[in-house]
Amino acid sequence: MLAELRPVDAVGHRVVHGGAVFHDAVVVDRGVRDAIAGLAGLAPLHNPAAVAGIDAVSQARPALPQVAAFDTAFHASIPDAAARYALPWAWSEGQPGGTPLRRFGFHGLSVAHAVSRAAATCIPARSGPPPRMVVCHLGAGCSISAVSGGRSIDTTMGFTPLDGVMMAKRPGSLDPGLLIHLLRAGISVDALDQALQGGSGLLGVSGVSADLRAVRSAALAGQPRAVLACAMFVHQIVRAVGSMIAVLGGLDALVFTGGVGEHAAWVREDVAAAFGFAGVHLDLAANAACRGDADVARPGAAVRVLVIEAREDLQILAAMRRLLGDSAS
Repeated sequence: MLAELRPVDAVGHRVVHGGAVFHDAVVVDRGVRDAIAGLAGLAPLHNPAAVAGIDAVSQARPALPQVAAFDTAFHASIPDAAARYALPWAWSEGQPGGTPLRRFGFHGLSVAHAVSRAAATCIPARSGPPPRMVVCHLGAGCSISAVSGGRSIDTTMGFTPLDGVMMAKRPGSLDPGLLIHLLRAGISVDALDQALQGGSGLLGVSGVSADLRAVRSAALAGQPRAVLACAMFVHQIVRAVGSMIAVLGGLDALVFTGGVGEHAAWVREDVAAAFGFAGVHLDLAANAACRGDADVARPGAAVRVLVIEAREDLQILAAMRRLLGDSAS
């Protein structure tokens, strides 16, 4: 790809897990590369791919500057009361294993972009982002975040991207006793990991597909498991949004982003319908016709409902310009 492009000044990488090491984007050197690789066990579907990208660029163009931007970084502002687990203190501090056990949160680049676009997307436009925002990043992976004054204060994903609400192939939050039960019943750790990473969620419940569009079509055709999968998906989002509204002490904007958040009007409608008591009222016609960044709340509604295109690439570019200056023009 580098050989086919016009001259490239720098390369930016989306890295899902920065652990307790990285709280902001950084210029990549050997130490950074190795630290990202060392966190692969926490995001096995994601960090190895990021390392492969870094290595490919390093091999093809050794002198080309590289920047790593982390999905966990935006959530570094989450207070300890929300971030810590009620585990033995030594475990929480990183013994054993070396990594502190805490809620890291993910999709931070997407959430940060949604926050940056919210003020201009609101009708009427604002001078700054709405004070209390719940951002729903809904795609193959899903997370719900509470953003107060532009800063993350809680989010549904936790130590790894497996936590939170139901996703395409991941189950979201589970009773840890259920996992202990499966292990004692003879399920191996590797089989459990495979099922949680790739055989659960929409795919596992519906038996149809991990793609919500196919599951929705099957549900509309009357397939019972697909109907259940769609109902579970919406229910878990509603439950998570409700908890984030409580954490924020109210709501000024409900934001949908990610592939499902941007394109599944029925999901937005079903989720919004649960929060009429909180002042969320959709303009159904605007919601159905939405393309690109838009405010789809009823005119004059106190709570704005925003649909914002996920643009992690723009957040990475902003970090590159900040760190590299004119070399990332």
